[in-house]
Amino acid sequence: MKRNFVMKVGSVVLAAVLLSGCGQDAPAAQTTQSTQETEATQSEVSLTSDWELVEFTVNGTTSKAADMDVQERKDAPAFRCEDGEHCVVNMSGKDHKGTIKEESGQQVIHFDDTEVTMTAEISGNTLTLVNDKGTVTMIFQTK
Repeated sequence: MKRNFVMKVGSVVLAAVLLSGCGQDAPAAQTTQSTQETEATQSEVSLTSDWELVEFTVNGTTSKAADMDVQERKDAPAFRCEDGEHCVVNMSGKDHKGTIKEESGQQVIHFDDTEVTMTAEISGNTLTLVNDKGTVTMIFQTK
């Protein structure tokens, strides 16, 4: 079971994860105060925030962080970015360094050790990463 999980996690990195988030427009009836609070919250959340895994999906199979044991959590995907330009995606205990660049209105990660890219998008306090093939999705929330 652990080997299968490690294989899934490893395929996430090898599949080159694109970062992509799902955004929602504010409802028209939302008050100005609520809009201002939302904007303030979003301005505080950035790629440099502390991110915690919520779930990841590989080829249609989803694993939720809340259902993982201690060892699985150690091998689960992690994302960190300290300067908004350079990031690290950790998979199965191995760091994969990347550089984030804006391309066609999206934040795209180019990794040092693979041709695969990822896109990153933040919606509220959620960061969603999706590979360029659409076979891998990682969802994180701010801690």
